[in-house]
Amino acid sequence: MSVEGGEWIMRGVSPDDLTCIHTIDELEQRVEEIGFLPLFAGDVASFSVEEHTVPEDWWTGDPAKDPWEWRAMVARRGRVAYGKFFDNRAGFISRKWLPVFANYRRDGYDFDARWDDELASIRQKKIMDLFLEENEDSELLSSEVKARAGFGKGGEKNFEGTLTGLQMQTYLICRDFRQRKNKKGEPYGWAIAVLATPEHVFGRELVTAAYSEEPKDSLKKIVDRVKLYFPEATEREILKLVGYSEDRPSGRGKVLPYPQNLLKMIDRKKDPWSWTKDQISGLYVALGQLRPKQQKVLWEKYHDGRKNEEIGLDMNHAAGTISTYHGKAMRRLRSPLIAAWYTNGYAVNLKACAAGEQWTFPITDPQEEISEDDLCLRLGLKVVIFERLAGKGIISIRDLEAAILRSETWYKNIYGVGAKTAEDIEWKMRYFGFL
Repeated sequence: MSVEGGEWIMRGVSPDDLTCIHTIDELEQRVEEIGFLPLFAGDVASFSVEEHTVPEDWWTGDPAKDPWEWRAMVARRGRVAYGKFFDNRAGFISRKWLPVFANYRRDGYDFDARWDDELASIRQKKIMDLFLEENEDSELLSSEVKARAGFGKGGEKNFEGTLTGLQMQTYLICRDFRQRKNKKGEPYGWAIAVLATPEHVFGRELVTAAYSEEPKDSLKKIVDRVKLYFPEATEREILKLVGYSEDRPSGRGKVLPYPQNLLKMIDRKKDPWSWTKDQISGLYVALGQLRPKQQKVLWEKYHDGRKNEEIGLDMNHAAGTISTYHGKAMRRLRSPLIAAWYTNGYAVNLKACAAGEQWTFPITDPQEEISEDDLCLRLGLKVVIFERLAGKGIISIRDLEAAILRSETWYKNIYGVGAKTAEDIEWKMRYFGFL
């Protein structure tokens, strides 16, 4: 589609052309055949719905032959994905190729992980919050998204650009087109886009199926696929179409050591080097309150510097699942009761915890560096586990060390402390240099 002499000119074919798409079913078949297809003509000649339909059929309002109507029907059917996927313009992607696009465009990140690695804007976050966690099955009119995410008069700017960017990254797709409703519940005006995540429409397992491969390999598959059907296209034209950018953001190459890199993720506004040793001691206790899988993901990601795919191989999970664990771990780590350990510091919160739990054993003021005289809680044990150890007389790190050295099955008579928990405790002892 181009403008000539002030008029919109459609590039198309006659109804008799062998490549002409006549129906919505033929359109979906063409998308399935190639794998993906832009709606309007671009730099790659013949690679669009526009160039294989009858120009006069557009915007007639006839669902039997109007490609503009087909796009809404395709979105509603949910057999292929529809959204702004190609150089910020609309198009279709088949179920088979959606995982490939998602892996390349997302660079292997679920949105939560992208936000945690500071690769997403606050505007994107405000929109995506409407579609994540308890809202993961949401289908919202674009007008609702705009209002609820705080865009518009006196609020955030560039709603359309932000929304397009999220579609280009495959975090959102168009699920349908519907009219808005007035206060009486009556529809009015033009039908507008209904937005949803591709995970909601196609399932998380399908969308993240290619997370295990390198994003650059997914890009190569896309480029090679276009070359297969359109050999005259140049690589520059193809890369422009699929949204390639040499300087797109990447989370790799961060230089902060552990635990400063984790503290930076917890509070982006605070200098990661300004946390005191007492607060860092509290962080270890806070981490101990997380679920074991969440602790493992945070440790391997921030201490060992491993990628989601690598962690997933060890844990026998997809990279997307690891990203979910990471997001839940960070949210739990920021919850008020747990956050108090590192915001108020270990010493202050220890006294508060002792008073709240009515511990009867004496609590001494902790020193700056961890020692055998400290409560073994300071190793990063869950509070309830520490209380069970204390109930058996294992209160200090010295007590715990003696118990472990006495017997390999030292934990047998302690309720709630099984082999896996004992293994985790012993690992933490070794990490702090006590075994």
